[in-house]
Amino acid sequence: MSHRYDAGHTMDIDELNVLYNAGYDCSQSIIKAFEKDLGDDFEPLIKSTNGLGMGLLQGATCGGILGALVVIAHKFGNVEPDMSLKGLCMIKREQFFMMFKQKYPGVTCPELMGLDIRNNEDNIKAYQQNVYTEKCPSICLDIIRMVEEITGYSSER
Repeated sequence: MSHRYDAGHTMDIDELNVLYNAGYDCSQSIIKAFEKDLGDDFEPLIKSTNGLGMGLLQGATCGGILGALVVIAHKFGNVEPDMSLKGLCMIKREQFFMMFKQKYPGVTCPELMGLDIRNNEDNIKAYQQNVYTEKCPSICLDIIRMVEEITGYSSER
């Protein structure tokens, strides 16, 4: 299903929530933000990131971060063996992590949310505290801005 947004502005929290409510997870929402720049690779990438959201439901790396790494690798990665491209991609990945860690205390969902949503009580708290509709989208917006800076891609709609 394709969702249309008003042209001429970058993605915002309301638009991220539209994506979440439509069934995209945080990882896929990062991919969706760069749909124009990903071109023909968009559909296989968004399909491939299905299931990477919410820290893989394992208390692992934030799905938004995983989506960011996919977009960065799309821009700078290699198809054929090429150590210089691989090195450049690794440098860009580290640039992303440096930027992210300047603002956030960690990279896992529990570190970012302050809750472990694998625990039913924490999952209920996450809903009550609007973590999924405010905190996670806010983090994803920051991720989108970081990816824009690193790749030169745009989330402009």
